[in-house]
Amino acid sequence: MHDKRSWSRRGALRPLILIPMAIAAPASAATRGYTLTSFDAIRVDAPVTVILTTGMGVSARAEGGQTALDRLKVEVSGRLLTISMDRQAGEKRSGAATLRLSTGMVERVVLTGGGSIAINRMKGLRGEIILGGNGDVGIADVQLDQVDVTLAGGGRATLSGHTGVANIRLTGPGSVAAEPLRARQATIFNDGAGNIALTTDVNATVTSTGTGDVTIAGKPACTVDNRGVGKVMCGGESY
Repeated sequence: MHDKRSWSRRGALRPLILIPMAIAAPASAATRGYTLTSFDAIRVDAPVTVILTTGMGVSARAEGGQTALDRLKVEVSGRLLTISMDRQAGEKRSGAATLRLSTGMVERVVLTGGGSIAINRMKGLRGEIILGGNGDVGIADVQLDQVDVTLAGGGRATLSGHTGVANIRLTGPGSVAAEPLRARQATIFNDGAGNIALTTDVNATVTSTGTGDVTIAGKPACTVDNRGVGKVMCGGESY
């Protein structure tokens, strides 16, 4: 009888021991808010995850490890928002950070830090996307008269929506996954090892000098100069 009671008491203590551990676990995550002035251009030079919602007032809030948030810098100069991270000699990885932003509109996106940025909408006359690192840029809804996309690294740009003119230039191993983006006219230059996919309705001009493939869906009038080893498909024809 004594052994059974002792076992019962020990078993009853187990949930009491586990409860404080479960409560303490989320304490490693931290949040931080930022007060910003208006911006319509963004530059990401840090390995962070950025989620930007347009069509709203300006706001900024970060979440992640405390060390990462202590090093994260979010600053506006003119109309440009720059996101960077202080580096300290000998310091190991500081953990992940996610930055949630909102603003009225964004016209220019530059990503160099190996992170990622997801934007719900780019709307207006002209939008510019520059990807120089290994990160990812995603635009869920492009509503622009003209969009210019430049990739020089190993990253990936994913675009959906509509535009009058699409200018895409790729010089690295990255890729442009934009078949859900419908353009009236497109000018494509591929000098890299990555692939480009787009949908065009009226005219498409393609110059390919690299090893990557170019695929233009739709039924545009195609002008193709393929001097590389990659495949070019335009309007259902192979070049």
